[in-house]
Parts: sequence; C-alpha cells; structure tokens
Amino acid sequence: MSKFHPLAILLKFEGYPPAVVASLFLHGLLLLFILGRTVSPSDYVTIEDPVIVTATAVDVNPQRLRRIERLQQEEAAAARQRQQDRERQRQAQEARARQEREVQQARERAEAERQQQAQADAERRRQAEAEAQRQRDAEAARQRAAEQQRQQEQQRLAQEQAAREAEASQQASDNLIVAQYANIIKRLISQNWQIPPSARNGMMATVELRLVPTGEVVGATIIQASGDPVFDRSVLQAVERAGSFTELQDLAQQDRSLFDRNFRTFTLVFRPEDLLR
Repeated sequence: MSKFHPLAILLKFEGYPPAVVASLFLHGLLLLFILGRTVSPSDYVTIEDPVIVTATAVDVNPQRLRRIERLQQEEAAAARQRQQDRERQRQAQEARARQEREVQQARERAEAERQQQAQADAERRRQAEAEAQRQRDAEAARQRAAEQQRQQEQQRLAQEQAAREAEASQQASDNLIVAQYANIIKRLISQNWQIPPSARNGMMATVELRLVPTGEVVGATIIQASGDPVFDRSVLQAVERAGSFTELQDLAQQDRSLFDRNFRTFTLVFRPEDLLR
C-alpha cells in the first residue's frame, strides 16, 4: 500500500478547492477586521478605476510536475507491487492447486493400489480356498477310494476265505470219497492176493494201476519192486484177478474230474504185514 502524502489532496484536485477555502477564510478574517474597526473621514481614500490585468495560469509548474512524477512513480511501484502480489498470490494459488491435485492424485493412486491389493488379496484368498476345497475334495475322493478299496479287499478276502473254506470242504469231501473208493480197490485186490511163501515182513512192492471210467483196469506196472520177483508177480496177479472195479462207474458219472485226478492212475503199496492185521 502506497504512503499517504499531504500534497496528494491538492494535486488530486489540481490545488484549487483548498485554495478557494483558504481564500474564503482569509477574506472572512479581513471582513471581520474591517467591520470591527471605526472609520473616520480621514481614512477615506479615493479609489481609482482599477487596472485590469489579465493573468494566465502557468501550465508548467516544475514542482508540481515533480510531485506528479513522484506520485506516478509511487503509483507505478504500487501497481507493480500489486501486480507482483497478485502474481505471487496466483502462483501460490496454482501451487496450492497443484499440491492439492498431487495430493488428490496420490490419494487416488493409493486408493487404486489399495483396491488392486484388495482385489489381489481377494483373488489369492479365492485361489487358496479353491485349492483347499480341491485338496479336501481330493482327500475325500482318496478316502472314498481307499474305503472302497478296503471294502473290495475285505470282500475279496472274504471271497477267498469262503473259496478256501469251500475248497477245503470240497477237498475234505473229495478226500473222503477218494479214500472210500481207494479202500474198495484195496479190499478187492487184497481179497484176490495170494501171498507167496517167500514173502517176509518189511517187503514192499508199489504197483501203478491205469483205470477207465467203467472201472476196468487197462494196465498195471510195478513201479517199485520188492526185490522178490515172486512177491512182485503175486501183486500183479491179484490185480488181474480183481479185473475191474464197477463201483468207480458211479464216481465217474457224478464227478468225472475227481475220477480223472485220482483214479486214472492209481498207486497201491503192497506189504505182507498189511494183510496179516
């Protein structure tokens, strides 16, 4: 703000209104002085007609020009100062606006990053949950498969156990049947065996019989001799006298495989002491 100068009022109104006021004030004082004074005839003077002198105002007043120039300089300086103040204010406003924009942009970037981070976290959580669910499903499937396999294994073992038991039962039944028919063959051959005088306890001859489903003997061979030819021939003669074993026909009809496994080739051991018991 420019400094106040007393002469600024005079210069602003070209110096005339204050001069008029001052002139009126002085004339007032002079009028009071005249009216308050006693006038004698000696005091009267003859007033001649005034000589009118026309005066023109001097347009160029160096002092006034200097004051005007100084005021103009001050006004220009004040204007420059105001311009500078406005420029600084504008720059300050622009700086504040730029700072606010930067702060806003930083906030927006931070918010965008936060949202991106939140989305990334949500995506990671979703993937983690999906992976956990996949693992749970895989574990449940594995457990179901393991349980199914365990049940199948138990069923297989049960079936195998049942099969073994059935086989064992069948084998026991087959063994019993084979033993029954083997006793029939042994009894019939033993009834037809005539032990020679040369037979002694401890002798043993093993004969192999070849049978057909009708029970007939189609071949007999000593596969382990006793050392006594007479004893061995007596064994073969006993087989020949027996001829056939018709009881085997029932077995061959009921269970051909059992006959084939046990009586297609049948082995008998002959000991003299067996007949003596």
